[in-house]
Amino acid sequence: MGSYNEQIGSANKTGLTGKMRTVSRWKLILSTFTIALMIVPTSYMLTFAYYAFGTKSTTLMDTASKVLYLTEPNTALEEMEFEMEFSLFSMDLSFDQYKQIGSELYPVRHYDLHFVLDNLVDKKMTSNLDRTPPKYPTQTNQWLVHPAQGMPEFNSGHDWQVLAGLPDETVVEAYLSFNDLYKVIDVRKEFPGIDVVWAAIYTGTEDEMLSADGDVVSPLGYPVQPDRTYWSPFRDSMSHEETFLQLLKELQPYEELAAEVSSHKNLKLQERIEFIEQNGFTAYGAVITGPKQEVEALKDSQMIRHMKLGEVKLWN
Repeated sequence: MGSYNEQIGSANKTGLTGKMRTVSRWKLILSTFTIALMIVPTSYMLTFAYYAFGTKSTTLMDTASKVLYLTEPNTALEEMEFEMEFSLFSMDLSFDQYKQIGSELYPVRHYDLHFVLDNLVDKKMTSNLDRTPPKYPTQTNQWLVHPAQGMPEFNSGHDWQVLAGLPDETVVEAYLSFNDLYKVIDVRKEFPGIDVVWAAIYTGTEDEMLSADGDVVSPLGYPVQPDRTYWSPFRDSMSHEETFLQLLKELQPYEELAAEVSSHKNLKLQERIEFIEQNGFTAYGAVITGPKQEVEALKDSQMIRHMKLGEVKLWN
């Protein structure tokens, strides 16, 4: 009898142990599931905190904005056009780029940038431009040419002929390369009836468009006209020259990212900053816009060596 009771007790204990194991297993499953559910929102919160409170989103937007103003002639960005979307450890940044043709601003490019943390991993750019600058500049395909360089790949005489054949009711954008280096204030005096919208600044590398280590460099410059656009780094600037130099210094810690955002892949900021600080600001070219007839009248200017026609619009 005693042996029988012991067997019954042992069986009960075994059953109880089995039930406890089952309950423990389900607790483990539920705990794991709960933790997994918490990881996703927590990760999103950490992502948001990384971009929002760590100022990463502002840094990324600032870098994208500044480098486009300095490397893409005659362009502007609108602050309200920036769109940000956050996903797991990543951010999507979208915005439009504008050009001034005549007195109007026209949307000419749309950018979609995908960042994983602070690394740009994907860039898509759609263009509305009728005349697209080379995506990857070389020594000879620049649209703004230093006076020491040889003949560019474009035919300046042909572009003057195209300009002459346009209807009088058009406004145009033109890239002017000078026969010497000039102060921007003197350039504006030479073209009093024309909007000089962007100046290409000599940084010691544009003679051959090569840096000290032999890399093809991008043109650098700044908008000349007063800029009231809220997002513009030149808004309320007392000296666009000094603002330009300051922006180069601010971009330097993010030079790799800046080069990825821009279509120009070699900025070489350190040596170019040092050159400007030692030699000051002179322009070897400029971008202008205005009525077709007034731009055409500049053909006989002794200052102009080459002209590359940019965008053309009907006069609004």
